[in-house]
Amino acid sequence: MIEVQIAGAGAGKTYGLAVSLIEHIKACASHKKTFALTYTNSATAKIEQEIIKRHGFIPSNLCIQTVHSFLLNEIIYPFSSFTLGDVYNDTSIMILPPPKYKNSLFARLRKTNVIHTDNVYNIAKQIVDKTVSKHNNKAKKARVQRLLAILESCFDKIFIDEVQDLDDDALRFFEIIGSNDIDVYMIGDPKQAIKYPLALETFITKIAPKEYANILPINNQTRRLPKEILAVSNSFCYEDQQQESLSEVVGELMYIESVDERYDDLLTNYIDTKQLVCIDKKNGRYTTSSKHKHAFPREIEEMIRESNHKKDKTLIVKAAFSDFMDAVVNGGNKRAIQELIVRYSLTLNKQHFAQLHELCNSCAKDDVQFKVQSIDSIKGLDADTCLIILSSNTLKYLTQNGIGKANRFNKEWKRVYVALTRARKRLVLALDHELLAKEDIVAVRDSIGELGFIYHD
Repeated sequence: MIEVQIAGAGAGKTYGLAVSLIEHIKACASHKKTFALTYTNSATAKIEQEIIKRHGFIPSNLCIQTVHSFLLNEIIYPFSSFTLGDVYNDTSIMILPPPKYKNSLFARLRKTNVIHTDNVYNIAKQIVDKTVSKHNNKAKKARVQRLLAILESCFDKIFIDEVQDLDDDALRFFEIIGSNDIDVYMIGDPKQAIKYPLALETFITKIAPKEYANILPINNQTRRLPKEILAVSNSFCYEDQQQESLSEVVGELMYIESVDERYDDLLTNYIDTKQLVCIDKKNGRYTTSSKHKHAFPREIEEMIRESNHKKDKTLIVKAAFSDFMDAVVNGGNKRAIQELIVRYSLTLNKQHFAQLHELCNSCAKDDVQFKVQSIDSIKGLDADTCLIILSSNTLKYLTQNGIGKANRFNKEWKRVYVALTRARKRLVLALDHELLAKEDIVAVRDSIGELGFIYHD
């Protein structure tokens, strides 16, 4: 059985998931495993904290993981050879080449028993989906059915938070699991589906008529957002998903401008006090980049992975990159590259040296005035204040100026919804005149004023 719960921003999805988990565990006498899955490590930590707060401890048969970890450790590593004939025992996070070369990279990694993180959902689906072309005879289909029986004997129930972050392959995987006697509970918000805007909606439409699916009533209440902020964010909701506020806080809608001498101090103060300060993407004097946004070139990463060490190959690459970036900051490009060569006994050619110097220089360019968060990265977070630095694109969607039906509920539309729904008290727009140089600032003030934003005194 698959249960799907749609719940909007601030509805208490993590709290609700924790309560459902505890109720299930208390009622369950099975030896089987129960899983709580979500998209990021920080989100798994939130679930763990909520379980401990409500239950006192993490039960031994409850596994709290990211979806990727679950698929790797419970499905791909143990069973890919059983149904696909492919052995995987490690993962790679190397930067992908252009789309037309991706499959050749995946194939080359497969020969060394390595799976790329971007291929995890697809391989997991292939392992359990007997309709895919790899299972083209009765014997292969029988193996898949046998695997599903094995999983049913081991898994009790799977709870998935932030399900809107899954793609079509991952959703298909869980559909197969849920239609084969393993209960799956999904909770999420299609309005926040930035990466895969239509995947969850399409999935719900597809499974709704199935006898193994139960689409629960939508939870449109929010405990986080004051009604003053909802007056703006509700215009970005589907008609049946506009929210009702349970907050007793009087919300504030404000804007600041870069021509104000207080602008830099206000922005710095919001950043220093751990409020949410975000922008759609790196722009002007604002960066969202961190050293983790970059990576070693593919061939150099492979050399490090295969160097003489006894550590996990993925972790050794992460550690090597972190040390390399620190060395760049403290000693410069040449010294950092030389230390890398010595530490991992690398043999580099001219192209490798050029790639490493380019990597060093691209990271150095991130040294701009303000380091803020991307809108994508604040999904799932909240604070008393959320400040949105407007670009021309964000402004266009915020004011819905010239946005036709074809562009409603696309990635940019949903990105704006996410940004508008993070603040518990105060939502602030930042008008940087350099970023908005092509805009009529008077018209900008008028358009955001119509939405209820007033100047920050």
